[in-house]
Amino acid sequence: MKILKLALAAALTMPAMSVFAEEEPSSEHSVSYNVGLFSQYIFRGYNQTDGRPALQGGIDYEHSSGFYLGAWASNVSWTVDKFDNGSDAAYKSGGTAEIDLYGGFASEIGDTGIGYDVGVLQFLYPGELRSGYAKANTTEVYGGLNYKWLSYTAYVVTSEDAWTWGKSGDDGDDSARGSLYQDITAEIPLGDVIDHKLLNGVTATLHYGYQEFAGANNRVSSYGDWKVGLDKEFSNGINAGWYYTDTDYNTRGWNKQGGRYLPEATNTFYVTKSF
Repeated sequence: MKILKLALAAALTMPAMSVFAEEEPSSEHSVSYNVGLFSQYIFRGYNQTDGRPALQGGIDYEHSSGFYLGAWASNVSWTVDKFDNGSDAAYKSGGTAEIDLYGGFASEIGDTGIGYDVGVLQFLYPGELRSGYAKANTTEVYGGLNYKWLSYTAYVVTSEDAWTWGKSGDDGDDSARGSLYQDITAEIPLGDVIDHKLLNGVTATLHYGYQEFAGANNRVSSYGDWKVGLDKEFSNGINAGWYYTDTDYNTRGWNKQGGRYLPEATNTFYVTKSF
């Protein structure tokens, strides 16, 4: 069952953990919403919708103390798409939605300008799994630091199973607990760097991540992923953008879905609206 191990241990298009407004809130409590249409869903370098469009959206609650809660959802297909070699998909029924629930605390270390963010993230995939597969539902804890444009975040799996591989499956019976994903991202406001009106509201993203799997049978599947992108902010909470993603996993140990490898290089386009 190793063909499914990376199907979702793949990163955003991941729901953003930074849910805090730059302006001082008018009260101690605030709620925001977001919705987006993406040409496909990429998570940690892996295609979650087999190149098909994804509709995504979420809701975030924030307290002035730095405490926050959120929920986010997207359609997915890796759980139900058969592989080109004839292997069955992981789910008998359902499995076409990803629901993420998260909560944490974010603040600044004194007056240093260095921010921190710690929390818990639960991935849910409602539906019925086929026998032999470990649970797709996954729990991670995360912690991160950020300074100006640069951020670093580490995600650690705390559940025995993760994205259909782990203790309850037939693939080596190695626990997923302790698997680590490290994310380094720079979000550069080009309008602040280069004085040109066409760059106002444009942000360039540079990302590198490394997914390290726990368990002797799983470590061979560890991989790196990277992303470059551009985002343009318009009025009324609308953003549009593009990003290119790739991994160093390539085709090793993977079977095709719909004629493509899920970790291969690809371009994604999107438009989002926040409220």
